[in-house]
Amino acid sequence: MNTDPAGATCTLSRDAKTVAVANPTPGSIPVEKAHGDMPIDCKRAGYQDAAGKLAAEFQPMTFGNILFGGIIGIALDVVSGAMGRYPDAVTITMIPLEFTTAEERDAFFDRMRATLLREVVEIRDRIAKMCQRSDCDRELAAAQAGTAVKLAEIEQTRTLAKVAAGRALAGPGDTEQSPP
Repeated sequence: MNTDPAGATCTLSRDAKTVAVANPTPGSIPVEKAHGDMPIDCKRAGYQDAAGKLAAEFQPMTFGNILFGGIIGIALDVVSGAMGRYPDAVTITMIPLEFTTAEERDAFFDRMRATLLREVVEIRDRIAKMCQRSDCDRELAAAQAGTAVKLAEIEQTRTLAKVAAGRALAGPGDTEQSPP
């Protein structure tokens, strides 16, 4: 298990019971295959708590690679045969509690957006290679809809992200605002 940045404490649960803890990240956690997803909760000083799930199966709508729930990114290696089991590698991207400047904030979320768009291409390729003919259109449509949702979540989180007082901007290209 990895976090970006490293040094977080992440807890994996099953049926509301702790299965494993990585403290600090990065760390290796052996997880037995079981039915159902496993919630992940990560904490690190100076960053928003991140929560998501370790998906037990490939789900095109959640992208396997990027999953948001407090905005986290989950990288998995489906190419190595991770379909039908938990991913081999997980990386959770943690959002700072506050950015020094609006430019720093925007660069952070621009990188997150670019990563999502790169991974969407990989997901579409995997769907095209692995889907059943009757399901391809449905799975590609679900991926497209999921992409739109994830992009909107990134922009909403960007808008809500705190910037040091006196330096806040509402979005890319906007002018400085007075602190509240």
